[in-house]
Amino acid sequence: MADNRTGFQDAPLLALIAEGNLTERLQPESPESSDTEQQSIGDVVHLPQGLMLQDEDLVTLLAATEQFWPIWPPWQYGTLPPTMRTLQTGGVIFAACFLSQMARSSSHCIAAKALLWLSLCVQQAPMTLQLTRCLLLQEALLASYMRTAESLLASASGKGETLHGIEARLIQQKLYMNMGRPRRAWLSLRRAADEAMLLRLHRSPEQINGGGGGGERHREVAIWTEIWHLETNFALILGLPNTVPGFTSSTSYESPLCMFQHRLGGLAASVVARNQSAQPSYFATVELGHELEQCRGLMPDIWWNELPQLDQSFVQVFARQATKIQYFLIVKLLHLPFMLSANDGHKYSRTSAAAASRGLIAAYLGLRSCDEGQFTVCESLEFQAFSAGVTLLIRLISNASLRAGSEDVNVRDDWALIEALTTALRRTANLMRCRVASQAAEVLGLLTQAAQCTYTGPDRYNVVLPYFGKITITRSRSQSMTHPNGRGEYYQQQQQQQPPQPPPPPPPSSSIVSISANLSNFGHFPGSPEGELGGDWTSMAGIDMNFDWMQTFTFESDNIDNDNNDSNINDLL
Repeated sequence: MADNRTGFQDAPLLALIAEGNLTERLQPESPESSDTEQQSIGDVVHLPQGLMLQDEDLVTLLAATEQFWPIWPPWQYGTLPPTMRTLQTGGVIFAACFLSQMARSSSHCIAAKALLWLSLCVQQAPMTLQLTRCLLLQEALLASYMRTAESLLASASGKGETLHGIEARLIQQKLYMNMGRPRRAWLSLRRAADEAMLLRLHRSPEQINGGGGGGERHREVAIWTEIWHLETNFALILGLPNTVPGFTSSTSYESPLCMFQHRLGGLAASVVARNQSAQPSYFATVELGHELEQCRGLMPDIWWNELPQLDQSFVQVFARQATKIQYFLIVKLLHLPFMLSANDGHKYSRTSAAAASRGLIAAYLGLRSCDEGQFTVCESLEFQAFSAGVTLLIRLISNASLRAGSEDVNVRDDWALIEALTTALRRTANLMRCRVASQAAEVLGLLTQAAQCTYTGPDRYNVVLPYFGKITITRSRSQSMTHPNGRGEYYQQQQQQQPPQPPPPPPPSSSIVSISANLSNFGHFPGSPEGELGGDWTSMAGIDMNFDWMQTFTFESDNIDNDNNDSNINDLL
């Protein structure tokens, strides 16, 4: 393997021995390389036996995941060398050399950061990846890396804050988000934010030397900007207040997309502030809705409407689709408390929440449609797409929606969108170890069956959706009375006694769907399963919970022509 950018043409990783000063050459001369951050030589990290991958396995792992590096938190190591500010730009051989040395660094924070970066690679690696010299399965290797990294970071706490330690926590939160564990991710981010504020990273560039400071200050600004965006997003999802101050820089943005993302972060913070009220203001909601619509105008229509193109890089596709998903998520969460309200004056929120759900699903499908996008690991992303599907489905089947006629919905298109989402989630569950996608596809599939009077699930199906609510589907007709293909026992007997005839319609059946949610505090879920989003959603079905919104829908196939049956979705098909 050759890598002309680093000078290791066709050289094995063992050539690093001859380049023993590589690490020293790459490490920056910065204030953070202080006595409080560096341990003595006697404290150099000794990894557990067999934890660090051997040469061939390390290169194999990195080569299998290199295309995903640009969408992860950047590995920053200061301003030297100036042409190589992030690990991603160095290539596989350079990364293997660098990570192998850093994992054995005398700095616990640097060693932890190396192990957490490798954890991202292990987490993202395809299930078919073969590591010839590693005796651990991928899941066990990932757990070992993360456990060791946490121990290293814990041992470094109280010895002074460093940029390396903060960056390690940012990588750690990314790992937890990929696992579908937003609470654990938030805790990692909180530690990063606390250390960053102690280092005064929250001050705007203009407050320091008139905006100077060189490359190291740019690194600090990038870290704090990422913390602010992430903390706002977590506060929005978990129903928490903002605790991290942002800053407004007078410097120009690198691109229109960066300006759009910064503006979007500010509006997300405003939604978070609104959510802290026991009774959110609808007037404030409408105002924020209009501001979000104006913000959308910062990007041209073609940016919103164009599907991913074959000539676009994965980084471009991911940046566009992920930003769209974030925008539509903010709009959906802004209007969700009022979408479920029976108040006729909240029509704007009902139509906006439904439109945002459609947009979020479409953006998710666009991401999953490209080659690399099919294999991007992120269970939290799966859950947000699923949540949009449930929101749209509630809109379709709710009495308020049906009475409102076709004020904002094309019913057939919406059902087709939900079907496409269900199919994509099933595919993701099959391609990757994604429990969220598997459970989400099951819930959407059974809800669709119930609404269309083709329900094939258990007589009573109960699930609790973390950070959303509870769904119960009850079938009045016993499974044993119905043939698997939907035809009754009488039809089977007739088939044996008479010549083949066109099959009669299935016997009358009905399903009752109950959906519950908390409108004012949807992010608070004290009883969420151990795995958070990836836990067993059926395991909490028996726990008594209080919800401030609940609605029941009855779907009967024998009265689909009854114009007064507002809850039967077949009236609209």
